[in-house]
Amino acid sequence: MQRAFGRVLVVLLAVLLPAAAIEQTYRVYVFGWAAWSYERLNSVHDLWESGLIRNSDNREIAFELVPGLDTYFKIATFRTNAQGLRDVEYPRQRPPDAVRVAVVGSSFTMPAGVSLEGSWHYQLEQRLDAMEPGKAHQAINFAVGGYSARQEIAVLKSKVFAYQPQLVLLEFTTHTPNLIYPDEFYAKPYVAGPVTHPFWTSFVAQRIRSRVSAIAPDPSPYPQDKLDYMDSIMREAVAAATAHRIPLCFVILNMNQANAGNAEALERAAQRHSRCVVNTTQAFAGRNLADLVIYPIDQHPNARAHAIFAEVIAPHAARELAIP
Repeated sequence: MQRAFGRVLVVLLAVLLPAAAIEQTYRVYVFGWAAWSYERLNSVHDLWESGLIRNSDNREIAFELVPGLDTYFKIATFRTNAQGLRDVEYPRQRPPDAVRVAVVGSSFTMPAGVSLEGSWHYQLEQRLDAMEPGKAHQAINFAVGGYSARQEIAVLKSKVFAYQPQLVLLEFTTHTPNLIYPDEFYAKPYVAGPVTHPFWTSFVAQRIRSRVSAIAPDPSPYPQDKLDYMDSIMREAVAAATAHRIPLCFVILNMNQANAGNAEALERAAQRHSRCVVNTTQAFAGRNLADLVIYPIDQHPNARAHAIFAEVIAPHAARELAIP
């Protein structure tokens, strides 16, 4: 009996040890030295499963970031202020020497997998400071991953104007027209899902499953009903900003040249409503996207990509703020 048990144990070890070595090697390839950190690797999950969001009192917003966070998300440090914004603390009353820009968007702008200091809105502040010394430029970040265009409008109307911005940057990605939650989603309180613990999952197994599962690509070109929907959203956004006498600039964040047609369609729609429209697509032409994502299995833009976003957006923001 003991001899049989010993044989089984040897077989198990012969299988499990190489599997563990393959898993760990793959983790280091994907995440670098963060693969050895339980806390950081445990942050590699979707926002819905992260414990970082909660129900919002505003049904149109549905969910928002938990205030006072100091943790990790997708490897990067992740902190929120007392108001639940992924940013530093700001008083609602604008200081006399401050120039304020409100930034509204989704995961590309929150951003996912990039520190606050690496985000495009933070780097935009630095660029505007350099253009206009003596002024304190504040780009206040209202973005949350997974926000639909409908939620962004709700954030604009219910949160942004209280901070007295002098410019609003409203971000869309080429995925935004396809991110439409059903009306029932907004009709009842949002309930966050249970927090997952990715450290104990197999990333190798996930990679194998992702290769065999069929994921339908976003339609290109957009169906007309999606463009009509975005046109109505843009019109509503500009009307809300105009009512507060604040200029609004549409920012289309895109790195992938395969999505250039959709980005251009959004750009054309936005140009019907605002003189300020930024499409970042061409700034990434000829670049290797593999060098611009947070890690190989997640296509969110990394800090290098955010620097390019900031470089493209800064001149447009400066013009709207009348910075020489």
